Amino acid sequence: MLGSAVALGSCSAPCNGHIEASVLYFKQAPQGQLVYADVVNSPGLGSQQTLMRDDKEYGTFPHVIIINDPEMKFKGRRTVCFDEFAKQPAPADIDLREKDIPRISIVK
Repeated sequence: MLGSAVALGSCSAPCNGHIEASVLYFKQAPQGQLVYADVVNSPGLGSQQTLMRDDKEYGTFPHVIIINDPEMKFKGRRTVCFDEFAKQPAPADIDLREKDIPRISIVK
């Protein structure tokens, strides 16, 4: 049993930032990808959202954010940890169901 726990822990990168977000899913962007995540320990950053994926309800989460990841450095991660971020404006062609989801880019 202990071996299984160690193997699972090694699959995810260590959290080395003060804000932690659990990855919900990734979506292709014009450059890189968008990371849909639920903020774990800084609830004021995200907003409660019912997410749709492939026109089906994916689930309702309490603190959703969208992280712009042009370099795809978070690909395959289960968590994203960071300290500094910059808020980004919503794109002009945004899906109206996502208009209230905060969009950020991670600085550090």
